[in-house]
Amino acid sequence: MQPGSNFAEELPKKRALLIGINYAPAQGTNSASTGSSGELKGPHVDVSKMKDLVMNVYHYSPDDIVTLIDDGGEPRYQPTRENILREVDNLVRDAKSGDHFFFHYSGHAEQVRNDDNTEEDGLDECLLPTGATGNAKDDERLMIRDNDLRTRLVDRLPPGSQLVAIFDACHSATLLDLEHSHCNRVVVPYVSKGRRRSRTLWNQNVRKNALTSSRTQGRRVSVSINKSTLRQYDGQECVQTQNLSPQTACDPCISLTSPTQVCESPVAIYPCNGWCKFSPGDDDGKAKVVSLSCCEDSQIAWEFRGSSMTAALVKTLGGKNPNPSLRDLILRVSHELHKCSLVAHDAAKQYSKEVREYRKRGGKGPTVPVDMNNFQDPQLSSLRPLNLEKTCWNP
Repeated sequence: MQPGSNFAEELPKKRALLIGINYAPAQGTNSASTGSSGELKGPHVDVSKMKDLVMNVYHYSPDDIVTLIDDGGEPRYQPTRENILREVDNLVRDAKSGDHFFFHYSGHAEQVRNDDNTEEDGLDECLLPTGATGNAKDDERLMIRDNDLRTRLVDRLPPGSQLVAIFDACHSATLLDLEHSHCNRVVVPYVSKGRRRSRTLWNQNVRKNALTSSRTQGRRVSVSINKSTLRQYDGQECVQTQNLSPQTACDPCISLTSPTQVCESPVAIYPCNGWCKFSPGDDDGKAKVVSLSCCEDSQIAWEFRGSSMTAALVKTLGGKNPNPSLRDLILRVSHELHKCSLVAHDAAKQYSKEVREYRKRGGKGPTVPVDMNNFQDPQLSSLRPLNLEKTCWNP
């Protein structure tokens, strides 16, 4: 420490940014102004619970916690696109080795087409701030894409610093675009029953993605080849042959030296194949970044009677062990969400039964869409491979 320096300034920082958006319609408007997804009831409560957790359990100072909620209060603390991006920048400003940063988002997330082949599912995941109009073109300009979050929240962090992010929203598994997610999956046999799409979409070996090689192909010719011809392969000249007798054909390794397009197996274009190895001494100069999301990119999240991943997380971490292993944390949160889903499914079935009886009696009018099948599978992604058994949750 330099003489005369302030000791407090030398201590590692612990900052948090908490965002909760209910999308309540502005006075004099209707819920359509919040976009197609509609109003939520839980995000403000989620932010309140999370704030209590980080202060009382993880000892964040209230002065270092910023909350953005759409409560109609001070304009600079409303979760608009401009305010969110400003506070994200402030969160990691002047970051140094040893600093801890915490980011929590509860609200809507959407998916839009990805145009640069950087997403395995072909879609970018986006946060939806307040101000949505319901017009798809306008709302897409308003959204905050995962690319922007990655650039502002992750790429600016120096080695030795740490970021923990929590996304309680639909389509949220890769909202930070971190390199490793498949290798962090924790299978919960009777719980992992989310939307059953193939988990191997990220590893499809499609021939159209195969790379071509400029190598010439040499092989032993064992049969007589007739008059010179040019064989066509995908419209390109591949092999030019000559009249070869059986005797010539038996000569050692006659190389067909014409340029030949050899189709190779596709090279993986995404860094995580599900089998990434954790190396304890591997310091690649990156910050420690972990993101916990309430569901896969292909799944949606439901709120029901106060249940949410945030509520399950606070319940889990507010107990006797606030620093469980990452594997244990995912297991416990998955079980909590599974129980909530079963209760919601039972209520949905009862509601559907009542609606059918109502229709039989001649009743008319709109009904509320319900979900009777969907489960949420919490996802963990990271900047580097993790040892889920030995790495503890420590925001």
